Amino acid sequence: MKDGPDPDADPVSSLTPRQREVLQRLAEGRSAKEIASSLDISARTVEFHKYQMLETLNLRTNAELIHFDIKHGLVEL
Repeated sequence: MKDGPDPDADPVSSLTPRQREVLQRLAEGRSAKEIASSLDISARTVEFHKYQMLETLNLRTNAELIHFDIKHGLVEL
Protein backbone atom coordinates (compact mmCIF):
# COMPACT_ATOMS: atom_id res chain seq x y z
CA MET A 1 0.00 0.00 0.00
CA LYS A 2 1.34 3.43 -0.96
CA ASP A 3 0.94 6.73 0.83
CA GLY A 4 0.42 9.70 -1.50
CA PRO A 5 1.04 9.96 -5.23
CA ASP A 6 3.42 7.70 -7.13
CA PRO A 7 6.79 9.51 -7.24
CA ASP A 8 7.56 7.97 -10.65
CA ALA A 9 4.33 9.23 -12.21
CA ASP A 10 4.26 12.56 -14.03
CA PRO A 11 2.37 14.86 -11.66
CA VAL A 12 1.33 17.16 -14.51
CA SER A 13 -0.60 14.31 -16.13
CA SER A 14 -2.79 14.10 -13.02
CA LEU A 15 -4.22 17.58 -13.75
CA THR A 16 -7.21 18.10 -16.00
CA PRO A 17 -6.97 20.52 -18.94
CA ARG A 18 -9.19 22.99 -17.04
CA GLN A 19 -6.99 22.76 -13.96
CA ARG A 20 -3.97 23.54 -16.13
CA GLU A 21 -5.75 26.61 -17.50
CA VAL A 22 -6.55 27.80 -13.98
CA LEU A 23 -3.00 27.09 -12.80
CA GLN A 24 -1.46 29.01 -15.68
CA ARG A 25 -3.59 32.05 -14.92
CA LEU A 26 -2.80 31.82 -11.21
CA ALA A 27 0.90 31.83 -12.05
CA GLU A 28 0.33 34.93 -14.18
CA GLY A 29 -0.90 36.65 -11.01
CA ARG A 30 -4.59 36.78 -11.86
CA SER A 31 -7.25 36.72 -9.16
CA ALA A 32 -9.95 34.07 -8.94
CA LYS A 33 -12.47 36.64 -10.18
CA GLU A 34 -10.31 37.50 -13.22
CA ILE A 35 -9.75 33.82 -14.00
CA ALA A 36 -13.45 33.10 -13.67
CA SER A 37 -14.30 35.90 -16.07
CA SER A 38 -11.73 34.79 -18.67
CA LEU A 39 -12.86 31.14 -18.53
CA ASP A 40 -16.59 31.92 -18.24
CA ILE A 41 -16.94 30.07 -14.92
CA SER A 42 -17.68 31.23 -11.38
CA ALA A 43 -14.99 32.37 -8.94
CA ARG A 44 -16.15 29.55 -6.66
CA THR A 45 -15.39 27.03 -9.43
CA VAL A 46 -11.91 28.52 -9.79
CA GLU A 47 -11.37 28.07 -6.05
CA PHE A 48 -12.63 24.48 -6.31
CA HIS A 49 -10.14 23.73 -9.11
CA LYS A 50 -7.38 25.27 -7.00
CA TYR A 51 -8.36 23.15 -4.00
CA GLN A 52 -8.48 19.99 -6.14
CA MET A 53 -4.99 20.73 -7.53
CA LEU A 54 -3.58 21.22 -4.04
CA GLU A 55 -5.08 17.89 -2.96
CA THR A 56 -4.00 16.01 -6.11
CA LEU A 57 -0.44 17.33 -5.99
CA ASN A 58 -0.16 17.01 -2.21
CA LEU A 59 0.59 20.71 -1.80
CA ARG A 60 -0.56 23.05 0.96
CA THR A 61 -0.28 26.65 -0.22
CA ASN A 62 -0.81 28.80 -3.28
CA ALA A 63 2.92 29.54 -3.28
CA GLU A 64 3.70 25.81 -3.52
CA LEU A 65 1.19 25.52 -6.36
CA ILE A 66 2.82 28.37 -8.29
CA HIS A 67 6.28 26.88 -7.64
CA PHE A 68 5.04 23.56 -9.05
CA ASP A 69 3.73 25.39 -12.11
CA ILE A 70 7.05 27.10 -12.80
CA LYS A 71 9.15 24.00 -11.99
CA HIS A 72 7.21 21.91 -14.49
CA GLY A 73 7.26 24.56 -17.21
CA LEU A 74 3.52 25.03 -17.42
CA VAL A 75 3.90 28.79 -17.68
CA GLU A 76 6.63 31.03 -19.01
CA LEU A 77 7.51 34.06 -16.93
